[in-house]
Amino acid sequence: MSRRVLVRAVLLGAAAGAVTWLFGVQGGRPILIGACVTAGTLAVLGIEPGWYGRWPARPKPASGGGSGQVWRLANRLRRYENDYDPALHQRLRSLAAARLRRLGLEWDDPRAAEALGHDVHATLSAAAMRPSLRDVDAVLSAIERLDKPEGAGP
Repeated sequence: MSRRVLVRAVLLGAAAGAVTWLFGVQGGRPILIGACVTAGTLAVLGIEPGWYGRWPARPKPASGGGSGQVWRLANRLRRYENDYDPALHQRLRSLAAARLRRLGLEWDDPRAAEALGHDVHATLSAAAMRPSLRDVDAVLSAIERLDKPEGAGP
């Protein structure tokens, strides 16, 4: 430990003791407070630079993509089961429409109703949708089936 660090610590401890004495701390307490401040300062200033290593890199948060969509959908399902939720209805319909567009089909195309299933297409085309979890599972399963190539397994 360098002489400079030692002098700084003692001066800081003496200053702390003097300030406490000026504020009315009596007896040996200002000396004790000054000694504690000196010891703490020596402990902190005596740490060699770089001994503690580097902080680990922060993991990058998952942004967007499927995980974000699943999280939003799960929160909506938890709050609005068997209740009308226009955001859920719109999200499921836009997801189905996007998958159909990948196949070259538009929403109003009769082949789109066949690809999704007539019941799922009718449910998503309705003005209001009050889905249970089973209904949402059927809709999502139909949407997922759109991406599977012909002859692929389950």
